Amino acid sequence: MEHTKVKRKISMNLYITALVLTVLVFSLGIYIGMVIDESAKDKVESELLALEQDLYLSRILLLMEEEIGEFCPIYSEKLEAVNAERELIGDRLEYLESVRGLYDETLKERYYYLEFENYLLMKKMKKDCDEDYVLVLFFYDESEESRVQGDELNTLRASDSNVKVFSFDGTSDSAVVKVLKDQYSVKSYPTVVMDGELQ
Repeated sequence: MEHTKVKRKISMNLYITALVLTVLVFSLGIYIGMVIDESAKDKVESELLALEQDLYLSRILLLMEEEIGEFCPIYSEKLEAVNAERELIGDRLEYLESVRGLYDETLKERYYYLEFENYLLMKKMKKDCDEDYVLVLFFYDESEESRVQGDELNTLRASDSNVKVFSFDGTSDSAVVKVLKDQYSVKSYPTVVMDGELQ
């Protein structure tokens, strides 16, 4: 019995339709990803703005009085809340950069200013209100050694609420980072400055 070959007719319309649908689905996925990234960035930006306003009020209150003595508990509570929110925003920024690949230099610069201001206010609280803070400046880069040091500092921060860690990308062009690096003679990464002393 002889088999006859059946010629299959290739439908160009079917291939073109499949191609168009694939491109549409792919484009939609990219668009949704961009919307999600932008939404996450906008959320961090609005949280940063709210925190800047909180710090602004704290700064004014602290600078109004040379001797803040009796108001120390109020200022301390406010700065603790600001510091906790600052840490959350820092974690979100790190997530956006390392996981989502979304880096916004202006947002990062604003965060560094806020972080520096928070550091200075806590330093003033430590001095004027005898707070038992351990203030840590951490300068890092993209190296594995910096990541390990950062993890150790996060563990220390989580185990002792008096430890306040302020992290700065040492390779940043930020004016704040440059000032701090000059002040503490930071030349390599990771570098830790604890209560004003280079470790």
